[in-house]
Amino acid sequence: MLEIDGLGAAYGEAVVLRDVSLSVPAGRITALLGPNGAGKTTLVKAIARLIPISAGSVTLDGQDLQELPIHRVVEVGLAVVPEGRRLFTQMTVEENLQLGAFSKASRPQAKTTMDLVYDRFPRLKERSAQKAGTLSGGEQQMLALGRGLMAKPHYLLMDEPSLGLSPLLTTQMFELISSITELGVGVLLVEQNVAKTLEIADHGYVLEQGSIVQSGDREELLGSERIREAYLAL
Repeated sequence: MLEIDGLGAAYGEAVVLRDVSLSVPAGRITALLGPNGAGKTTLVKAIARLIPISAGSVTLDGQDLQELPIHRVVEVGLAVVPEGRRLFTQMTVEENLQLGAFSKASRPQAKTTMDLVYDRFPRLKERSAQKAGTLSGGEQQMLALGRGLMAKPHYLLMDEPSLGLSPLLTTQMFELISSITELGVGVLLVEQNVAKTLEIADHGYVLEQGSIVQSGDREELLGSERIREAYLAL
C-alpha cells in the first residue's frame, strides 16, 4: 500500500497542499481528480520526493519515504510518468527505455523488463532505433509509460497521460493503463478526462484548492451529483 497521511506542501509562503490523505492499493487504479490549479501535480511531486513536504508522511509498504535518500525512492518501488512526458528526444526509443532501469533493483532485470514492455507496446519495438523526438504524441506517451515500467515499480504515479492525445489515442492509452494492474502495479492516475478515468479506476479522490473534498469507489463517484455537475457536465 502507498499511503499519504496528512501531507502538506508549499512553495515559499504559498501553501499548495493541506492535510492530504489518500491510499493507493497494489494492483489497483486510484484516481486523483480536480480542476486545474488544485495541486494535483504538486501532490505527485511531493509523494515522489521531488519537492519537500511541510507536514505529514508518505509510506510505501510500510517504508517511510522521507527517511530515504531521494535516489532510493525508485529502488523501493515508486516511479513517475510525469506530465509532458519529459523524454530525451535526441535519444532512441530503446535508449530512453534503458534509462528507466537505472536503479540497482531494476538494472539486472532490464532485458527481461524491456521484452515485457515491447510485448505490451509493439509500436515501440517497431521504432526501437528511432529518436524519441520523431515519434507521434501517442507513441511518445507510450514511451513515457514504458520507461516508467522499466523501473519495475510497485506503484506508478501518472500525471495527465492523455494530455494532447486524440480521442482514439486517449481510448487506447486508458486501455494500456488498465492493463498495468495485471502486473500487480498500483497506479495513482491524475487526469482531467474524468469520464475515461472513472471507467477504469477502482477508487478516487477529488482535490480542490489543495485539500481532499471527496472520495469513494467508482460507483460512488459516478453517482455523485457534485462530480456529475462539476466534472462530467451532466
